[in-house]
Amino acid sequence: MRRVSILLITAALLIAAPALLFGAGQPEPEAAAVVDEYDEWMRFAELGPYQPAQEDWDAVAAAALEEPPLVMYSNTSRGFPVVEKFNELYGLNVEMLNLSTSELNERLRREYDAGIYAAGVAMTGNLAVMYDQLMVERNALTRYVPRELQAQVPERDMNPTLVHRYSAGTWYYTTDREGQIPYENIWELTTERFRNRVAMQSPLRSGTTMDYMVGIVGNADLMEELYEDFFGEPIQLSTPNAGYEWIMRLLENDLRIQASFRDVADAVTNADPPFLGFGTQSVYRDVISGQYDFELDTDVNPAILSARPISMVSYTESPNTAKLLIRYLTSQEGGEPWWGADFPVNPEVVATGPMADLTLDSFARLWSIPIDQALEIGDEIADFWILYE
Repeated sequence: MRRVSILLITAALLIAAPALLFGAGQPEPEAAAVVDEYDEWMRFAELGPYQPAQEDWDAVAAAALEEPPLVMYSNTSRGFPVVEKFNELYGLNVEMLNLSTSELNERLRREYDAGIYAAGVAMTGNLAVMYDQLMVERNALTRYVPRELQAQVPERDMNPTLVHRYSAGTWYYTTDREGQIPYENIWELTTERFRNRVAMQSPLRSGTTMDYMVGIVGNADLMEELYEDFFGEPIQLSTPNAGYEWIMRLLENDLRIQASFRDVADAVTNADPPFLGFGTQSVYRDVISGQYDFELDTDVNPAILSARPISMVSYTESPNTAKLLIRYLTSQEGGEPWWGADFPVNPEVVATGPMADLTLDSFARLWSIPIDQALEIGDEIADFWILYE
């Protein structure tokens, strides 16, 4: 593994996390000890209720120089050059480990359960799973938002943890002979015309794909309407609802499962049209550079809004380094590899590069997934996917 190293939810959920973890009433002695240990670490790290009202960044940088090296877990390779610049800027030693979203969240869970605190910062995806498994069931991750950013970022983008940026999961396609988008309805992807001509990453591996499947199932009424619009008759279900029916029929239509969004982009680029692939809109930057050749669907199929959270890993021995890194990653300079390709939550950041004109408003139909809905049906969708894959 190479090294270099919206969701509306109330703050009450974050405050109530220990109660959710240990249940109502008086905690068991062992649980109480865990709470005390976590509180002691937060006091040491000056987080949560111990975060200063005004942060002295010169003092934080000086304290970071006395800390051990830090490792950042990231689900995006774009962080490698950022970490190098950060180390040069502050004279620190940060390394980065690049993992898929599912691998990253699973690694954090296993390490926490084993009492191993190898990382200091985690930049990941699948906010619902991250929150449920790593913040409610375990204090494996801790929210940190620089005070200066708290005054600018909407509450929904700071709870249960800080959102670094948003991306949009959407469809890639190549145009037909007339230069037109080669489909008119999402149900068309389940027809014989698109047999073995649709590619995506598995929702068991990709948080963005899982978000999309939650959107499909959660918007079952709309999926019924779209079915009738396309086929001219009401849907006859063999699954719990029209969303599950679409997933089943897509899989049975010889869906091509790819290991990454870049593999999806490669499949779309090298196939004769019609061919579609699902992935994040940020891959389009590689179309602009000439690596791939496809268009983004912003009009026909629904797109999904997908959060990219960033958190401090609990019990890190380098909290000041982690604070500096999180602050840097949300800045204009530190987030440069993402700004323009993705959508920052920091309002002071200016989108740059050839994709700067693409905004969330560019998508005609953009779904966002409530965290409770993702938690409620995410596991069911995973089981359903395994059954029909």
